Amino acid sequence: MKFKILFLFLLLSQALAAQYMKHAVGLRGGLSNGPTYQYYYQEDRATGVLLSFRDHGMQLTAMLISVDPLRLHNADQFFVYYGAGLHAGFTSNKTLLWYLDRSNNAADGNTATRPVIGADGVIGIEYRIYTVPISFAIDYKPFFELFGHRIFRLSMGDMAFSVKYHF
Repeated sequence: MKFKILFLFLLLSQALAAQYMKHAVGLRGGLSNGPTYQYYYQEDRATGVLLSFRDHGMQLTAMLISVDPLRLHNADQFFVYYGAGLHAGFTSNKTLLWYLDRSNNAADGNTATRPVIGADGVIGIEYRIYTVPISFAIDYKPFFELFGHRIFRLSMGDMAFSVKYHF
């Protein structure tokens, strides 16, 4: 009886692994951290959304992503992905009134909230576990943005670790 249950479990897990999964939800940690969602409209193409929280603000990023299998010996679970997109949102910070008060007390500052818009790129490597359907990824997402607390910002240091559930 135990062998029948084990055989049925293995058969079911292989059937689930062979299916083409269209959705992925997860969490991204890094400079731009937050929840992510991806919709695979083809097996190797996806659209992605990231709701990120950085600079005491919030940004919504939409991206087009291409996914290619990594050509390694016996490594059919590794994938490389890359893409580009746009983001919009706001940042917020305390502005000190240092020119009026020499104490440099942060409580004397005003909170300034400013809108930002920008463009993003992404390149990463992903490891998928088909029997669970979870994937782990490390990616690099440089971006630039306009407005905010600086007129122009270029960030080349947005590395992250992500965990996604595919269904």
